[in-house]
Amino acid sequence: MRVELLGPVRVLDEDGTGIPVPAGRQRALLARLALEPGRAVPAAALIDAVWPEAPPANATGALHTQLSRLRALLGEHLANGPGGYRLTAAETDADAFEHHAAQAETASREDAPAAVRDAAEAALALWRGPALADLDGYPFAEAARTRLAMRRDAVAALHLDARLRLEGADAVLADLAARHGADELNEPDAARYMRALAAAGRRAEALAVFESVRARLADELGVDPSNVLRAAHLDVLRGVEPQAAQHKPHRLPEPLTACIGRESEIALLNGLLAANRLVTLTGPGGTGKTRLAVETAHRLAEAGREVRLVELAPVADPDRLPEVFGDAIGLGESILARRSDDPRTRLTDALSGRELVLVVDNCEHLVDAAADLLAHLLARVPGLRVLATSREALGITGETVLGVGPLPLPERAGPVADLRSHAAVALFEERARQSDPAFTVDEANADTVLQVCAALDGLPLAIELAAARLRAMSLQDLAARLDDRFGLLAKGPRTAEPRQRTLRAVVDWSWDLLDPDERLVLARLSVFSGSADLAAACEVCSADEDAITGLVEKSLVQRLPGGRYRLLETVREYAAARLAEAGETAERYERHAEHFAALAEAAEPHLMRAEQVEWLERLGADHANLFAAIRRMVAAGNARVAYRAIAPLSWYWWMRGYREEGMELARQVRAIPLDADADVDPLHRAKVAMAGSWGLWSGRLDPVAIDAEFAAAQRISEEHDLYEMEPLLQMIPMIRAMIGGDSAGLREVMERTRTAGSRWVRGIGLLFVSELSYQEGRREDAAAELAESNAIFASLGERFGLILSWQGLANDLMAAGDYQGARAMLLRAIAAEAEFGADLADSVIAEHLWRIDAEHGDDPGAMLERMRAYRARAERIGNRENVLAARNSAVICLRRLGRRDEALRELLDAEKDLPEFRSFSEVTMQLYRQLAAVAREMGDPDLEARAASMLEESTWPFSS
Repeated sequence: MRVELLGPVRVLDEDGTGIPVPAGRQRALLARLALEPGRAVPAAALIDAVWPEAPPANATGALHTQLSRLRALLGEHLANGPGGYRLTAAETDADAFEHHAAQAETASREDAPAAVRDAAEAALALWRGPALADLDGYPFAEAARTRLAMRRDAVAALHLDARLRLEGADAVLADLAARHGADELNEPDAARYMRALAAAGRRAEALAVFESVRARLADELGVDPSNVLRAAHLDVLRGVEPQAAQHKPHRLPEPLTACIGRESEIALLNGLLAANRLVTLTGPGGTGKTRLAVETAHRLAEAGREVRLVELAPVADPDRLPEVFGDAIGLGESILARRSDDPRTRLTDALSGRELVLVVDNCEHLVDAAADLLAHLLARVPGLRVLATSREALGITGETVLGVGPLPLPERAGPVADLRSHAAVALFEERARQSDPAFTVDEANADTVLQVCAALDGLPLAIELAAARLRAMSLQDLAARLDDRFGLLAKGPRTAEPRQRTLRAVVDWSWDLLDPDERLVLARLSVFSGSADLAAACEVCSADEDAITGLVEKSLVQRLPGGRYRLLETVREYAAARLAEAGETAERYERHAEHFAALAEAAEPHLMRAEQVEWLERLGADHANLFAAIRRMVAAGNARVAYRAIAPLSWYWWMRGYREEGMELARQVRAIPLDADADVDPLHRAKVAMAGSWGLWSGRLDPVAIDAEFAAAQRISEEHDLYEMEPLLQMIPMIRAMIGGDSAGLREVMERTRTAGSRWVRGIGLLFVSELSYQEGRREDAAAELAESNAIFASLGERFGLILSWQGLANDLMAAGDYQGARAMLLRAIAAEAEFGADLADSVIAEHLWRIDAEHGDDPGAMLERMRAYRARAERIGNRENVLAARNSAVICLRRLGRRDEALRELLDAEKDLPEFRSFSEVTMQLYRQLAAVAREMGDPDLEARAASMLEESTWPFSS
């Protein structure tokens, strides 16, 4: 809502529609509140304002009646609270005037006449007549009117002084004469008028003005001229040089807000324009190409260059371009009409011999005609340089293209002060303060601000529109509603171009420039989650390379380093809506899922070979697509594609640390109803039994339920002879035998791997067999089986198997008391694990290293701090198992430091977070070992017995 006081009082809603407020007390009440927008005005002050002479007997009740009537008109914009009543989310022209007036005064003190002129013009343009013109008889209004009128007069004087310096005496003499004639005894105005007359070469008239004012002062007031007037008289007598304009006015638009986050681009642009005669800014809508171009133009003008802006957005007819260019450079039809009938030739003649920078904005909808005209002019006017903006390059020989992307988004890891310095956050904060002057980015809201900026892709226009919404809603409400960004950001400044007023209008402008085939490809690209390579984009969208790269050139698709392609989330959401309108969403979702299922199938064998890191990276690049494909097929009930897509991903999840997400996705896929007609490949059904079963090893899945699923998968494998087709499935009977302690069954499966099947599967099986041999007391057999397993994985170059075998070898070294040797072996394993991209806090074997360092390290105090840090990191990434492991190792350190009470509190607190199936969790058993030890050291037999009973219930199949 906007309340205007600089003229008759009026109220406008967000759409610019007038809200009628009855004359008299309601209008006076509104004006009194609007003079202090956003601030509480006490009831007593309102009563004095509305009834200045004789308040009614029940003044408070009468005030409430008037306020109720006013609230019926203004709604939530009128609020009450501590301190009185206030207008909320309202802007006033008086406030805007004060802001521009202050800018003009600051610029005057800094001796910046161009800034003075621009700010003063913006301030004076707000006036529609005398302030509060329809509130005669109200003393508060008369006082405010007088104060504002004096302020307006001071700003007008600053404006004339600045124009005199910039545009010369002739440009302002008429205005100065009018001011002097309105009040001849205003000595500062008379002094200003005298100096301007002298600067225009009219010295005698200037002296005549002095004599006239001096005489009236003596006759009417009986005083002598002031120092101001005498100084002007002396200057005229000494001689004032005729004053011309410092430089010609550039007529560039004056942005009302700062250009934030583009300093590096501005510096680069200055260099490019110095070296090239045509520079084109390209980029998607909303990135601020126009703002960047205008800011650069202003700086060129301040440096003394002649600059003109040609705005093409309102132009629909390409034949009008010469006329539009002529208007922009200040040439009338009479000049253009001379010497030739060809408009381009007339324009060329008019530019001939000039040194000029043309900023040509928004060429995209007239790109061919604009390129043709600019090529013609650049070839014939050597002094011409052009800075163009367009959503695609002009394609002219010699053109230099600078892409303008979204503002970069910072990581949240740093302090708030660093976060606030990043362009996207700084822009949000600066624009938010225009809605709420008290707003600042701090510890409490920094994450939410970053969430908003990231959700809006760092697009400057979207960030500005979002920040403006803080007039009417909280930051948290804004963030919660960003799923409907086009509805949320549907109101922008009324003075903006129509294509820039809403987020949807920005994207509509680009969409309307595409041909039907391009629109269809763009809509289909919305099915990708994150980015995609060119092959995937072509296949899923049924498009060729030229169609994809053409959309890149039109700034609707981003080409990322490394050759992948993506849509900004804002464009993706828009395109997804268009895909739904075309009725293709389900079809393209399935095509997308089939493509990424094929990618996962191609990758799976490589994940068990030396090239596994390379293939993990390939899958990692499409992680979002892989997960989105499965979720969409689950939502659609498409069991065939869902099973196919998830079946090959088990090892990717494990090695990259996506165990929780993979487990949940597998659960959702297995929950899809399978009727008799379900066309699900038996191979996929069997493999999905293993997919997402990793929670078994951390106690979060029921071993009985998992064994039942494995039993069903084993039956499917045997019924369809799948072991030969997919040797990996032999792990199912291996795991079942291991869980059940079935040594004979495990060794029977292992015999089959001697002659047939995968060496990788045999290597894993040997790890299981060696464990059973160790438990059966056959240590030499166990060592030999472990060594054979290690040799297999070493020959394959397969890091996952090597990590597990090195862990087993480290356990043997620990059992032998060689802690340093075990530590070195575990460090070797962790180094290999790091090649998968795993954080140490997400490692599957870090627990063993932590335990060695906690028990045998030289500095338990330092180790305790490390464990606190690892615990915090594990909590951040959601690895609950390593959270408990870090706490267990912290307890060992506390015991060594003699801090048993702290150790006990740590264990009892950690016990609350143990997994559901505690007996099948190694880290749980480690916790109860520590609890038993602490209880024993503290002399608590009952607690020791409880811990021992939990250890006896363990069904964990491996030694620890």
